[in-house]
Amino acid sequence: MIYFDNSASSPMSPSVLAVMREELVHFANPSSLHRLGFEAEKRLKTAREQVAKSIGATPEEIFFTSGGTEADNLAIFGAVQKLRRRGNRILTTDSEHPAVARCMDALEAEGFQVVRLSTRKGALDPAEIAEAANDKTILAAVMHTNNETGAVYDIPTLSRLVKAKSPFALIFSDGVQGYLKSPMTPAALGVDLLSLSAHKICGPKGVGALYVKKGTNLPARIYGGGQEKGVRSGTENLPGIVAFGKAAEEGKAVLEDSIRRMNAIGEIIMKELADEPRVSFNRPAKASCHVLSMTVQGFRSEVLLHTLSEKEVFVSSGSACSSHSGKSPVLQNFGLSAKEADSTVRLSFSRLNTEEEALEFCRILREILR
Repeated sequence: MIYFDNSASSPMSPSVLAVMREELVHFANPSSLHRLGFEAEKRLKTAREQVAKSIGATPEEIFFTSGGTEADNLAIFGAVQKLRRRGNRILTTDSEHPAVARCMDALEAEGFQVVRLSTRKGALDPAEIAEAANDKTILAAVMHTNNETGAVYDIPTLSRLVKAKSPFALIFSDGVQGYLKSPMTPAALGVDLLSLSAHKICGPKGVGALYVKKGTNLPARIYGGGQEKGVRSGTENLPGIVAFGKAAEEGKAVLEDSIRRMNAIGEIIMKELADEPRVSFNRPAKASCHVLSMTVQGFRSEVLLHTLSEKEVFVSSGSACSSHSGKSPVLQNFGLSAKEADSTVRLSFSRLNTEEEALEFCRILREILR
């Protein structure tokens, strides 16, 4: 089996799986005021420290969620609730993940002025940002790494330009795809809010986190028992959180080697298929190591996907979160025609993939093309 769909979800590493299995037998609630509860709280604290360290933050700035989607919603609606009396202008892009894009649609329906910046060829235009931002801008929400093209956006420049026009505006980045695929710290990015997810970094599904810069103080969005400092109540998913912490610690420790490995896999595929006239790669100038968008003329993406699947090779035709709700506009906003977008598949790698798998993938694809 060759699994190149890690942007949808990555397999858990053996050590993360072992930690999660061990935690499943511990049933106590971290909020309970007895020894078992204190022990559970200690494991929760350790995981928070591990995730915080992986992005150069403090544990107090990490809020656990049910995943990247909840973290995105928590950031966006929390920021808007906090600042809605200061203005009604929001900047985002035309290529956001649905977890952000649908929030923007909802806010627009409420009367907020949403400006969608162009991401043609996988880059933001500083002049467009400077023109779009004004003193009524309360939020800029732009992903770090595009989940379909692998484009890495210039968040530091975005932050600088927006803050120059509106110093109180909050800068939020969906960091789910870029997390532990490239060096990433909130300080270097210039963000106030950053979303993360475990199942993209060889951790479990159903757990994520939101970084909230110290002093930002988001209002509560989910009320209940006051967990996560009251911002997001609900009994913690401790097996998922503990496994997330382990995945974060492990991923941070091998980050440089992971980047080298995933870059090498992409380079092998592009080199091996360079002489295939029907194959082209949609590579942004600044691209992540783990996403490779590939157009194969003469094949609809769904047909190629299922043909590869029959040979135990697993890729995707774009964002998994858009696959049941119609075609994503991201590839056309990148610059592909509708026909090209319909013939494009996404290969996405994790630190568990190998160069041998890349060579075997190319052999199988050549066989299909013949």
